[in-house]
Amino acid sequence: MTLTQGCLLRQLVIVTREIKHWIYYFLLLPLLAVLPSRLCELLIKKVIIRFNFKYDRLTKTQVVLGNIRMVFPDDPELDWKVEQNLVCDILLDASTWKFLLSGSAKRKKFIKIEDREYLEQALEKGQGVILLGGHIGSFISTILGLGIHGITASLLANDSPVNPEYSQACRLFSRITLKTIEKHCRRPVVAFPLGGDKALASSAARKVKSILAANEPVIVALDVPPFLTSSREKVRFLDRNCVMPSGLIRMAENSGSSIVTFYAAWENPFTQECTLKFQEPFSLTSGTIENMQRCTEAIDKIVRKHPEQWAQWEAFQHFLDNNPGA
Repeated sequence: MTLTQGCLLRQLVIVTREIKHWIYYFLLLPLLAVLPSRLCELLIKKVIIRFNFKYDRLTKTQVVLGNIRMVFPDDPELDWKVEQNLVCDILLDASTWKFLLSGSAKRKKFIKIEDREYLEQALEKGQGVILLGGHIGSFISTILGLGIHGITASLLANDSPVNPEYSQACRLFSRITLKTIEKHCRRPVVAFPLGGDKALASSAARKVKSILAANEPVIVALDVPPFLTSSREKVRFLDRNCVMPSGLIRMAENSGSSIVTFYAAWENPFTQECTLKFQEPFSLTSGTIENMQRCTEAIDKIVRKHPEQWAQWEAFQHFLDNNPGA
């Protein structure tokens, strides 16, 4: 293969991906938001997964299977969990359209809320609250559910809409999702840079500090691959020595903010029905490593309860500590 042929092949791959992603994000996902659950299942398994509209199915299946097997080696439902994990990944994307194409009354029916008093209890301290979650079930519905139920909060999100590694369709869809979150949570999204650009990271940190100083909640996912962040700590996670991002935990230590873990796992993924659940708040102790372990254990319990709905199985190997003695 000549250099010119290689360039043409790469360009063809990029164009093919772009076409697939425009169809996926702006035709197939809206269909998933309005079709009955049985038809949603058929569309996902017979079209979206089969024809690799979002990702190469075989590659993703192998990676997810290998990572789940590390934690649950003897699970008799392992193959089912891997299949469900691929389905849940697609339904997570569809949750934006499900929200946008539903009326306000219907939204409250498929995104319910429990134990809101835990958040209110944390806010009574007057030092801000970090709403700590993970990519469990519909992380998007979890965030949008706050706005549905009258809770204002700011999301700390990555800068995917400006990242050239993503397709144009994906970047546009990300902007739509973030604008939807800003509208319904009534607070601007704070973007942090993938890869740890220090100037942009410092700007995001200052914004988060001002939000906490105003005694408002900041939403953050703990399960972000640590190589994307500049601040991290070694912890035990899912029975493995892992490394997890620690920047927001350090900020909570400095500001005196409370930590409240929360999540929304699907009862029925194909209908997007879920219950947003807050858990009892806790203050941080004096040691960052101990605080990180405590926060990680809270997310660990949720992942173990709903392993098929954790969106980060594909990235789990990036959390593993490859230098445990260092």
